Amino acid sequence: MSYPRIGLALGGGAARGLAHIQILHAFDELGIKPHRMSGTSIGALIGAGYASGLSAAEIEDHSRLVLSNRLDAARRAFSSGRGGLMDLINFNPLASPIIDGTQLVKLVLPVPLPDDLAKFAIPFTIVTTDFYNMSEVAFSSGDPIAAIAASIAIPGVISAPKRNTTLIDGGCVNPVPISHVQQDCEIVVAVNVIGKPQPSNANGARTTDLLSGAMQIQQQKIAQLQRDSLRCDIWIEPAISQFRIHDFFRFEDIMNAARPARDEIKRALELAMNS
Repeated sequence: MSYPRIGLALGGGAARGLAHIQILHAFDELGIKPHRMSGTSIGALIGAGYASGLSAAEIEDHSRLVLSNRLDAARRAFSSGRGGLMDLINFNPLASPIIDGTQLVKLVLPVPLPDDLAKFAIPFTIVTTDFYNMSEVAFSSGDPIAAIAASIAIPGVISAPKRNTTLIDGGCVNPVPISHVQQDCEIVVAVNVIGKPQPSNANGARTTDLLSGAMQIQQQKIAQLQRDSLRCDIWIEPAISQFRIHDFFRFEDIMNAARPARDEIKRALELAMNS
């Protein structure tokens, strides 16, 4: 049975982006695959696994193994044969950033990826930002590890591979990359996991919450401009704003909160495919 060609864009949102796994489950449950995909930041990381051929269940099982228990995650970091903690963290207090993005990607991915994005089972575009030129740089071929590491790079926290240009998190310029799934797709689907600033306790918002909230506002405005100017048939926003950017170890809570979005996108896809 044939179905319309679907373009799927997975946005950035740090820990909130774990909600993407529920969206991928919807595709698997419907027995369909996107015709092409794009990803920014955490969307690039999770999307790469799916576009390379993994199922949503495999990605969820691996994520649960890595994130459900802090102690187990620490043991895994020290014992991993694909870049352990000594490779992951730069312990020099005078050096910045402290986390090697390439080693981080190798550590959290469930299996080695194909050595070239062009070899992925689903065509996949990874979005990054050229820091000094203030512009978007997208990769649909070449080393996927390097591209993902650049897409998740946060200045002063997570490094990107060294190259001629300084690349950082793609969310700075294209947080929900629907622009890369327009070509030859009849249905364009976007998943926005940026979230929105949330009220803090009675003592006032912490500085980190204010900073991350300011980024959320900026990225939401960019995403809305993209949505208004480009075709997007299905726009999904899982209810995950209550989670902070670093809440990766709240994996089960995020998965439960995003479960309704899984059902929502299934209904939307069935309606779109049958219309």
